[in-house]
Amino acid sequence: MAPVAKKALGNYEYDLVVIGGGSGGLACAKEAVQLGAKVSVLDFVTPSPQGTKWGLGGTCVNVGCIPKKLMHHASLLGEAIN
Repeated sequence: MAPVAKKALGNYEYDLVVIGGGSGGLACAKEAVQLGAKVSVLDFVTPSPQGTKWGLGGTCVNVGCIPKKLMHHASLLGEAIN
């Protein structure tokens, strides 16, 4: 994980900070914006030669629920074909 900055880069004020840019996080952020809130969405990914490492947010969409379901359905389809 990246080291924590010792010096603030600026002052930021938000009504809502959403951790994770997955389907739930984006739906929450969009709803809040429609209601007039100032929103920040945090989604941290570190690419590397060995693949991608999710540090904060986006797990379900990127490496969790959805890819798992895709692989499960592909397996079921493969079994049905055989």
